Amino acid sequence: MNTQGLQELVELSREYGKGRDWVIGGGGNTSFKDDRFMWIKASGTTLGEITAEQFVRMDLSRLEAIWEKRYPREADERERQALEDLMAARAPGEEGKRPSVETLMHALFPHRFVFHTHPTVLNGLTCSRDADGAVSRLLGERALWIPTVNPGYILARTIYDLVQQWRTSHGGEYPPILVMQNHGLVVAGDSVEEIRSLNGEVMEAIERSITVRPEIDPVAAEPAHLEDVRDAVTRAVADYRAAHGDALNPPVTTTFTSPELARRAGNREAFAPLEGALTPDHIVYSGHKPCYVPEAPAMALKAEILAEIMEYCRREQTCPKLVVVGGLGAVAVGATEKKAELAKQLFLDALKVARYTENFGGLQAMPEDQVAFIRGWEVEKFREAVSTE
Repeated sequence: MNTQGLQELVELSREYGKGRDWVIGGGGNTSFKDDRFMWIKASGTTLGEITAEQFVRMDLSRLEAIWEKRYPREADERERQALEDLMAARAPGEEGKRPSVETLMHALFPHRFVFHTHPTVLNGLTCSRDADGAVSRLLGERALWIPTVNPGYILARTIYDLVQQWRTSHGGEYPPILVMQNHGLVVAGDSVEEIRSLNGEVMEAIERSITVRPEIDPVAAEPAHLEDVRDAVTRAVADYRAAHGDALNPPVTTTFTSPELARRAGNREAFAPLEGALTPDHIVYSGHKPCYVPEAPAMALKAEILAEIMEYCRREQTCPKLVVVGGLGAVAVGATEKKAELAKQLFLDALKVARYTENFGGLQAMPEDQVAFIRGWEVEKFREAVSTE
């Protein structure tokens, strides 16, 4: 085992996993490779707390063979077979671990280190209307733009094909930077210093073009009113779950607000852009869309919350992970305290991303068909379950 390289991977992964500027929850993935094997972050693990044992050792020759295979066009069967082949590429002794779904993307690069993160500021660009043009202007020929597609094998294959095209016009070299629409950043290098340098290069280029920034300081709310909101949301979600056979698991809820939330939640029109999903992480942890409750008189507020949540649950066939009440604040909902906290953090991140997109032509949410695919994808359900244990 290449213990030095693996230890460097662990230390740098923790470095980027600290705080919430680069990844939140189980987001992002990192890898290190030698001549025969690649160590990739296990699905759902948290970069900020990761250990060497939470990386999965993969056989590079078996991963290479996956590129030569042809899979069915039908999405569910294609992803099932691709996941089966990915699991079969685990090295002996790794059978109890599940590698990141983006393992193939990491294996594509010959570099020793590959780091994939979801920086808030960068996603202000990737989730914008002018994303492609902005990447070209700010990062030039060193960055390859990856348009949004369904995650899994299709995303890996898309990246593979675009990288090969890029290499054809760049003397066989690999792009050191990938910028992925409505997703995040990938950098590849042969040392931890090179990874830091590439990440810094990207963020410095974007920061130079930022003139509009989110207000990030928390604001005081009216505790009594927000507690009333919290009680009403808890009751509505519990009633819906009880009616559908889940009475034994009452929801955990937490209230919050922020200047950005106050700015956007005043009415449905202002809030509408946030009803679209921004990235896969936002779908997984804070839901594919929040439930919006218009501002209402105090006497009518509980009834309004109940009505809006019940209509949301009926329409979306699931309970909301976020309920936003105009003029007051928001409530994050989860089966556990950790899930509720992650829903809150990802929604606060979405508010920041939305504000940053104003520097690049405004917000561009994910296509609805991709949102639907992720919502039903077993891989993402597994990732959420592991990262919120």
